[in-house]
Amino acid sequence: MFRRNPTRQHGGFTLVELLVVIAIIGVLVALLLPAVQSAREAARRMQCSNNLKQIGIAMHNFHDTYLVLPPGAVTGTTAAANQVRTRFGIKGTGDQGWGMFIYPYIEQKNLYDTYRWDLDFRDPNNQKAREQYVSTLICPTSPIQRRRDVMTSGGFTNWQAAASDYGVNNGVDAANLNPLGLVEPGTVGAPNGVMRVNETQRFAEITDGLSNTMWICEDAGRPTVYRARKQRFTGRRAGSSVLDRENEYILHGFDAAGTSNPGPCHMNCTNGDEMYSFHPVGVMCMFGDGSIRFVSDTTPFRVVAGWISRGGGENAGQ
Repeated sequence: MFRRNPTRQHGGFTLVELLVVIAIIGVLVALLLPAVQSAREAARRMQCSNNLKQIGIAMHNFHDTYLVLPPGAVTGTTAAANQVRTRFGIKGTGDQGWGMFIYPYIEQKNLYDTYRWDLDFRDPNNQKAREQYVSTLICPTSPIQRRRDVMTSGGFTNWQAAASDYGVNNGVDAANLNPLGLVEPGTVGAPNGVMRVNETQRFAEITDGLSNTMWICEDAGRPTVYRARKQRFTGRRAGSSVLDRENEYILHGFDAAGTSNPGPCHMNCTNGDEMYSFHPVGVMCMFGDGSIRFVSDTTPFRVVAGWISRGGGENAGQ
C-alpha cells in the first residue's frame, strides 16, 4: 500500500502580514523622506553660497582693477550718470545694470565681449548677452531654474532677459521705517547701501566696515511673483536680470502677507524688491569682506537694516 502524502503547505504572506509590511515600509519612507529632502536642501544651499562667493570674489577683483566698485546701475543723463560713464569709458546714454561689469570676473568674458556698452541693455544688439543663462546667477533652490523676463519698456518692444536670483541690496527706506521703530538712528541718518545708482564707491568709503555691510542678497523667483512663504501669484516683478537697471532694490519692509509696506517683515514675505529666497527660514547674502552668511528671518529688522547701510555706525550685533 502506498501512503498518501500529507497535504503540502504553500508558503506566502497572509493579508494581515502583507498589510503590516506595507505599513512598516510607509513608516520608514515617512522617516527617511525628510532626511533626504534636508540633505538635498543643504547641498543646494551650499551651491547658492558658492554662487554668491564667486560674485563676491568678482567684486573684489573689479575693485582691484578700477579702484572702485561697480554702480548699482547707470541710468539717465544727469551729471552723476555721465561721470560714471566717463570713468568706465561708456559711450551713449543707455541704461545699464551692474551685472555686466563683473562678467569678465565670473568666467563670462565671451558674453562680455559681445556686449555693446554704447547701447541700452534692452537693445536688440545686446540680445545674446541678455538672454544667456549664467548658472552662477541662479540659486538651485528656486523652483523654476530657467526663467525669462519679457517686457516692453524704454522704447524696446518685448525684450527678453534671462533671470537671476540675486540683486543689489542697495539701501533702506528709513524715512518710512523710522516711525515704526524698526531702524536705528544711525540707519536713519545714513540709509544708503554700497552700490547706489549712478555712484561708485571705494572700500575706504564703506565706513561701517566691509564685514559689517551686505551688498548682494537673494531676491529670488523674479519675474514671477511670490509672496508669503513661496505662494505664487500672477503678475510680474521687475529687475530679474542683473543686466537690468531695475535689479537693484532697497529694503522697505512689508506686512506678513507681502502686500503692503512699510511693515515689520524684512524678508521672505515678498520678492517685490525685497530679500526673498526659497531656502527655509532665511536668505543667503554676500558681505563686503567676501563672506557669505545665511541670514535668518528671525534676525531683528534693525540689525538687517544696519548691515545694509554703509555708513550708519550701527551696532552690527544682534
